[in-house]
Amino acid sequence: MPVVDASVVVDWVAPRADPHGPAGRLLADLVEQGAPVLAPRLLLEEVANALLTGIRRERWSGSEAEDAFDLLSRLPVELVNTREDFSRAWDLARRYDQNPFYDMVYVATAERLQQQLVTADRALVMRLRGVAFVRALG
Repeated sequence: MPVVDASVVVDWVAPRADPHGPAGRLLADLVEQGAPVLAPRLLLEEVANALLTGIRRERWSGSEAEDAFDLLSRLPVELVNTREDFSRAWDLARRYDQNPFYDMVYVATAERLQQQLVTADRALVMRLRGVAFVRALG
């Protein structure tokens, strides 16, 4: 039951994303295992924003982003964060000063659930290399 962050889920839904890449393989494995996929609610806002950014930067069309947004709404992701995760994320963001608060919400959620956080954000993994439950995708 991993916790996934937006960097992984963007690769699940983005137009022209490689379904055979690391993120696509992870999703296929999780679906095959029937394993729940967990994330804080923030995931939806972050991925939706990435889709809008893709339109603005002309990476994909508006209709492609609409299809991706629809796929996002249908993904089997269980949204699981709590107020305690919000407070813990603040503590973590203060401790790991180079990380944005929103990244720490994913970390706090995984920590509370005692699950692995899977991320495609290599910089996050490097900054948190002493945190055993943070795993790089791929």
